[in-house]
Amino acid sequence: MKRALTLLGLLTFGVQGVAVAQVSNGDFESWSNGSPEHWTTIDSGISVDVTSSQVYSGSSAAAITVNTGTQSSTDFRQTVSVIDGETYEFSVWIYHTEGGVAARLYVDGYLEYSTPATTGQWQQLRYSYTAGSTTSIEVGLRFYDQPGFDGSEVVYVDRFEPTGSEGGSSGGTGSGGGLSDLSSYYQTAEGLTGYTLKTALYNIIKDHSAQSYSDLWTFYSEYELDESYENDGSILDIYSENSSGTDSYTFTPGNDQCGSYSGEGDCYNREHSFPRSWFGGAVAPMNTDVHHVFPTDGYVNGRRSSYPYGEVGSATYISDNGSKLGSTASGLSYSGTVFEPVDAFKGDIARAYFYMATRYQNVISGWESNNTYGDAVLNGTHDQVFEEWFLTMLLQWHQEDPVSQKELERNEDAYKFQGNRNPFVDYPEFVTEIWGQ
Repeated sequence: MKRALTLLGLLTFGVQGVAVAQVSNGDFESWSNGSPEHWTTIDSGISVDVTSSQVYSGSSAAAITVNTGTQSSTDFRQTVSVIDGETYEFSVWIYHTEGGVAARLYVDGYLEYSTPATTGQWQQLRYSYTAGSTTSIEVGLRFYDQPGFDGSEVVYVDRFEPTGSEGGSSGGTGSGGGLSDLSSYYQTAEGLTGYTLKTALYNIIKDHSAQSYSDLWTFYSEYELDESYENDGSILDIYSENSSGTDSYTFTPGNDQCGSYSGEGDCYNREHSFPRSWFGGAVAPMNTDVHHVFPTDGYVNGRRSSYPYGEVGSATYISDNGSKLGSTASGLSYSGTVFEPVDAFKGDIARAYFYMATRYQNVISGWESNNTYGDAVLNGTHDQVFEEWFLTMLLQWHQEDPVSQKELERNEDAYKFQGNRNPFVDYPEFVTEIWGQ
């Protein structure tokens, strides 16, 4: 049986009834007599030391030495309260040195594991927690020895968030405008707003490592699995997933790739949510950018074609999960044919479009005339990018369908796959900072 060693922390709560979700000394910058302030080690299964040699942000981090022959769980705690209905965004950065120990995030229960084989670099564990009652909870890490554990191993821990005193989630808006308390990945965007912020984000994410078109199949087989609904290991397809009931059909990773199709359920393929005809065809790196290319039912993908996303008034086609094709609803300020995904994935698509507008802002102003439907959506600029009707709809979709745990995990997987992130999944606040309400 694997030995479990626990690093647990608890969050504090703000004043005047405002949810502040703050980890005291979560950045491990404050130490007294060799121990991190506000943290208490109860057992001897782990030892905690300050380090300046492996730091994610700031000037110091915690070096957690996991020892053998100790009690089955070892705690490293703070005290916290949470309020019923409030949402708290927890995250922590982990650096493995040997790969013989796995870290598992704990937020009022055990969640995702780190990847111990990923040594010599920082990786993030995160979770969005909504309190079911006004109570105290525990958050932190639990360590599990893996095959090859030699009895003592150092794991570095840094930036246990949210920290700071601004209130709200990490990355919240400070009193001077702009976003503050960003992770080091977004450090150069800190404090910026508007299109200046957008340009800073472009410079952060622009140099991703383009993968091959066939590599997308591998990504889907490894990472695009249904762990949110039926949890059956099938491909999570936004055009066929029934978010409130049983799916009409499922796809087996790798086995049910298109191919050809004659109807729904035949196979899944690679859907460019931002149609490739809009950016000029099978052009790198847009054609294989996983942040906007999703696995979907081939037949439904074909029905969507390269029509804009929109809200349907009169449907000419409805897929098994309720996705629609048809004429636009009144009030959308567009009169053409549109495709409407189900509500559960509208925010995902909106954030994929905000990503495309940012990642390709150096070229996207020239895409307006590539395709009639693209012209209906794009306004020929590199800053606003979208026509008013479409931007208004994206902002609404983004607000009404917030970032899910699946989206957070997919963003992390995409980062491993091609080396850049979708900023609007990491920090949804960026959307309104750039494009407004």
